[in-house]
Amino acid sequence: MSGRRLEGKRALVTGAANGIGRAAALKFLAEGARVACVDVDRPALEALEREAAAGRDLLTLRADVTDEDSIAGAVRDAGRAFGGLDVVIANAAIEPVDDDDYVHELSVDLLRRILDVNLVGLFLTCKHGLRSLLETGGGAVVCTASPTGLLGIAPEEAGYSISKSGAVGLTRVIASGYADRGIRANAVVPGLTATRVNLPLLDNPELLAEVVKAIPLGRAGRPEEVAAVIAFLASDEASYVTGAVWAADGGLMAI
Repeated sequence: MSGRRLEGKRALVTGAANGIGRAAALKFLAEGARVACVDVDRPALEALEREAAAGRDLLTLRADVTDEDSIAGAVRDAGRAFGGLDVVIANAAIEPVDDDDYVHELSVDLLRRILDVNLVGLFLTCKHGLRSLLETGGGAVVCTASPTGLLGIAPEEAGYSISKSGAVGLTRVIASGYADRGIRANAVVPGLTATRVNLPLLDNPELLAEVVKAIPLGRAGRPEEVAAVIAFLASDEASYVTGAVWAADGGLMAI
């Protein structure tokens, strides 16, 4: 595989200030893309700017994916800065582990908050991202899903699981609805990944050992490993891949 397989691509990544989104933004820059990094966390975006030092190839935009005007403006600004977009990575999400619960205990207010970010925010990113891709003649969409949205492995996180199931459904309707217009859409499905939200688990050796028993590779993934899958799905090497649900989970869903 070429080390610059995204040369000339113009990408937008939401949830780009931390975790998998941040790793994806840095991966895209390393592979030759121009990247618009969208997040609500301005200080983290500024830290990313300092680390990347990518000049005109990096644009940081503070936006809230749950606010249609905000995310539409970010997509518009990215398109204007880069002369269009070729790739949309809909990644922004929340996972309120301490508050999420089983269905019979889950508050509707919390469910709505999770869905507002993880599903409505994903939809709004894709809605306005698709409009930009249509203007430039096609491109690629990658949505971040989760094994919890495909398997009943986290019943105590009902809200998060429901939202991620929706992410897969959204990906598939985009794939089927826009293929004839030159747009591919795929979902990446990270398993347990060493990101900020998982620090309580990662910092608990006994609990971590118990959890990774269910992972054939026997460890948590790194954000960079998930970012590599996202980069492939966004690249021309995946030109015949659409509507796929691509696991980067250490084999979790294989057993």
